Amino acid sequence: MEAKILIPLISALVGAIIGALSSIITITIQQRSQSKREKMKLASEMVENDRKFSYELAKAKGKPYSLPPVSVYQHYHFEILTALEKGNIKASDIERITLKNKELINAARFGGK
Repeated sequence: MEAKILIPLISALVGAIIGALSSIITITIQQRSQSKREKMKLASEMVENDRKFSYELAKAKGKPYSLPPVSVYQHYHFEILTALEKGNIKASDIERITLKNKELINAARFGGK
């Protein structure tokens, strides 16, 4: 008689645990995705302002100029925000991001050569 009562109770408990875990996992995935979208949006806004400033600065100098592609600006600002998000940003983080950006600029201008 005990097995007839115990098996449905255990099944119900396991089902509830699985349901709760799947909800928690879904919420966690959605939060990460939303956070990344918001970070990308903020980086895009920063790119717009930075590129506009770079354009105005180059124009004010009165010399021929060429700005790097928007993707280079996007990469830089996204990586900066990622480093800031981790907390305790260091000079080495900025150096690493800047070096990677220089590689991207060279690849864009010279086809990676």
